[in-house]
Amino acid sequence: MIPLADRRCPQRAAERAARADPKSELAYTVQAMLLARGQSLTDPATAETFDATMGAVLLMVDGARAQALMDDSGWHALRAMFEEMRQAPTLV
Repeated sequence: MIPLADRRCPQRAAERAARADPKSELAYTVQAMLLARGQSLTDPATAETFDATMGAVLLMVDGARAQALMDDSGWHALRAMFEEMRQAPTLV
């Protein structure tokens, strides 16, 4: 994971150092990426769109598994990571 949150706001470096939780770090990284585009996960419409997008990503991963394009181990790992990412709006 690339900590983009620190690039635009130096104060974030101290916040990031205080956050040891990888889920929170991912959430703030996603938030920083959206802020760079004038969006925010704290906006209900953006959070809803993000949730729908993550639902589509999970559907794609499930489809890849159903078509035997990935093994169960890879499927479980990706699904877990994307499910955590989907929670980002609740963590910022």
